[in-house]
Amino acid sequence: MIFLRDLSIRYKLILLILFISGVVLLLSTTAFIINDLIVLQTTMERTLKVQTKITAANAVSPLQFGEDYQDEAKKTLKALEKDDYIVLAQVYKFNEQQPFATYLRPGTPMPQLLGDFREYELLSSHQFLQFSQPMLLPNSQEIIGSTVLLLDWQPLYDHIQSYVSIAITISLVSVLIALFLSTWLQSLVTSPILSLAALMRRVSNEKNYSLRIQIQGKDELGILAKGFNAMLQAVQERDDQLEQHREQLERTVANRTAELKKLNLKLTYQAYHDALTNLPNRALFIRRVEQAIEYAEQSGELLAILFIDLDRFKYINDTLGHAAGDSLLQEVAKRLLACTRQPEDTVARLGGDEFTLLLRDVKEPLNAGIVAKHIINSLTKPLYFFQQELYLTPSIGISIYPKDGKEVGSLMKNADAGMYMAKQQGRNGYRFYTSSDNAASAIRLNMENKLRHALEYGEFEVWYQPRLDIRSNRIVGAEALARWRSPELDFVPPAQFIPLAEDTGLIIPIGEWILRTACQESLRWQIPGQPPLQVSVNLSARQFLQEELLTHIERLLKELQMNPYCLELELTESLIMPNAGDTIGTLRALKKLGIQLSIDDFGTGYSSLSYLKRFPIDTLKIDQSFVRDIRIDTDDSALVTAIIAMAHNLKLTVVAEGVETQEQLDFLVSYHCDYIQGYLFGRPMPALEFRKLLNRSETSH
Repeated sequence: MIFLRDLSIRYKLILLILFISGVVLLLSTTAFIINDLIVLQTTMERTLKVQTKITAANAVSPLQFGEDYQDEAKKTLKALEKDDYIVLAQVYKFNEQQPFATYLRPGTPMPQLLGDFREYELLSSHQFLQFSQPMLLPNSQEIIGSTVLLLDWQPLYDHIQSYVSIAITISLVSVLIALFLSTWLQSLVTSPILSLAALMRRVSNEKNYSLRIQIQGKDELGILAKGFNAMLQAVQERDDQLEQHREQLERTVANRTAELKKLNLKLTYQAYHDALTNLPNRALFIRRVEQAIEYAEQSGELLAILFIDLDRFKYINDTLGHAAGDSLLQEVAKRLLACTRQPEDTVARLGGDEFTLLLRDVKEPLNAGIVAKHIINSLTKPLYFFQQELYLTPSIGISIYPKDGKEVGSLMKNADAGMYMAKQQGRNGYRFYTSSDNAASAIRLNMENKLRHALEYGEFEVWYQPRLDIRSNRIVGAEALARWRSPELDFVPPAQFIPLAEDTGLIIPIGEWILRTACQESLRWQIPGQPPLQVSVNLSARQFLQEELLTHIERLLKELQMNPYCLELELTESLIMPNAGDTIGTLRALKKLGIQLSIDDFGTGYSSLSYLKRFPIDTLKIDQSFVRDIRIDTDDSALVTAIIAMAHNLKLTVVAEGVETQEQLDFLVSYHCDYIQGYLFGRPMPALEFRKLLNRSETSH
C-alpha cells in the first residue's frame, strides 16, 4: 500500500485500468471455459450413454446365439475404434463375471472397471468414466447380459489445457492491448493533470504567478485548469498589490526612518537647547562645564562661570507682555554670544531671565571681569520692540575654577551668590564671588522662607505717612506703606522685602491685604460734615496686570461701603508707560469706579507727554530725588517747576515727596505745589498714631 501511495497518479490509473481489465477478462474467460467444459463433459457423458445403448443393442444377437457368434460380438465392439476416447468395451452374459467379448483401445493397458457393471449408472474417476447398459431380448424385458464402456477423460483434459493456453494467450494479448489503451487513455486524463502539477511546482519554485496552464476543454479538467488560471490571476494581482504595498511600505519606512532620525536629532537638540533663544540649556551647560573641568584638571587652565540676571525684567514682561519679553531675551542672547569667544566659550539660558557663561582658559580672573564689563556695556544699549526704546541692565556674579569650587554645582551656586550680591550693591554691575556671599545668599533664602509665612502669621503692618495741603495746611490724606515686623528678623526694611516679594510673586497676596487694610482704616478717618480724607495705596505691576483687578476693587468698595473718592491708587511710570495703549483702558475702567489715580515717582521713568495727556490721571507725585536738591541744583529746580506748571496746565494736582526742610517747602510754596509729603511734617507711622495726629490736626483748626 505504501508503494501504491507513492506512485504518481499516472501509474495509479494504469494499474487501475489493468487491474479492472484483468479481473474482467479473467472472470469472463473462466466463466467461458467452465461453461465449455461443463458442456463438453455433459456431451461426453451423453455420447457415452448413447454409444453404450447402441453397442448393447448391436451385441444382443451375437450374445443370444452363444459362443459361435462371439466373434460377431467382438466385431461389434471393434467398431468403437473410431472413438478414441473409448478405452474399453465389454459384453457380459447375465450372471457371468467373465466378459463375453472385449474391446481395448490399441496401445492402452487393460484398465480396471470402476465398479460393478450391473449397477447401470455412470461411475467416474479422475481418469475414466464408466457406464453399463443392460441387454434385453427383442420384444422382451428379459436381461440376457450387460454392455460396459469405459471412457477416457484425457480428451477433456486436453480441451482444458488448450482452453487454458488460449485463455493465457488471450489474457496476455488483452493485457498488452489494455496497457496500450490504458496508457493512451490515461494520457488523455493525466497529461493535463501532470501539466498542472508541473506548472504548480514551477510556480512554487519560481514564485512566478504570471504562468498559465494551456488546457482547452469543457470537461472537469478544463474547468479545473480555468479555475487554476483564475486563481493564479488573482494571486498575481494580489502579489502585484503586495509588491506595490511593499515598495510603498519600504518608501514609507525609509521616509519615516529619515523623519525619525531628524526628529531624534531635533529632540536631542531640544533636550539640550533652549527653545526660545536656541542657546544651550542647563543640562548641556552642566555637561560642558564638567568636560571643561575634566580637561582643566589635566591642563591646569582657569575657568570662569558668569551668572547673569536681567534687572527688573519682570516689569517689562508683565507690562509689555510675553511677546516683548521673548523678543528681548532673543536679542540678549545674540549680544551675549557676541561678547564671547565661539565656540570655545558657552552661553546658556537657564530659564526666565537667567543666563550663564562658561569662559575657558581665562588666564587670570581679571579677564572674566573684562568680559563682564563688555557684557554690561552691550546689554545697557537700547533695545527696541515695535519702535519702542527699552533699556535693560544686568547683574553678574563670577566664580573661578578651581578657587571657588571644583565641581559644577559649587561653581554655579557661588556664581549665583555673587550675582545676588551684585544686585544688593545696586544692580547693573558684576561681582566676583567671595566666601561672605554665601552668607548673604543664605540670609536671602531664609528671608524668603519667612516672607512666605509672614502674611499667614499676621506679621505685616500698614503704616501711614500724612499728605498736607500747602494752601490750607491741613492733612488731606495719607499714603499706605507696608511694614514687616518679623519675630526672628525684627523690623525688616521695605527696601529688602518688597523686591523679594516682587521676585517671588508674593507681592500679589501682600498687596491685596494692604489694599483691604488701608481701605478699612480710612473709614475710621472720615468725619461727617468734613472733606473726605484719601488713602493712597501703591499698586504693583503684578497686581495691575491681573484680569480680576477691577472686579476685586469693585467688590471691596461695595463690601466696605466706601466712597471711591477716598481711595487713590498710585502707579509708577515704569508700570503704565511701556504698554500705554492697553493701560489706558484699565485706567479708564478704574476711573469709572470713581477712584483717584496718581503717577508715583514722576520724572524717573519713561515720561511721555503725549500719553500723559490721554491718561485719566488726577495727580502727579514728584519723586524725592528731585526735591532733595531743588535749592542747590538748578537742574532739579527747573525740572520740578516744569512738572508743576505742566501738571496745572493739564488740570492735575501735584504732590511733592521727600520734603524734609523749610527751604524745600518754601520753594514748593512759591511755585504753587498742591500737596507735600515728607519727614518735615510726618514720618510713616502706625494706624493708631496717625489717627491721633488727625485728631490733633482737627483740634488745632
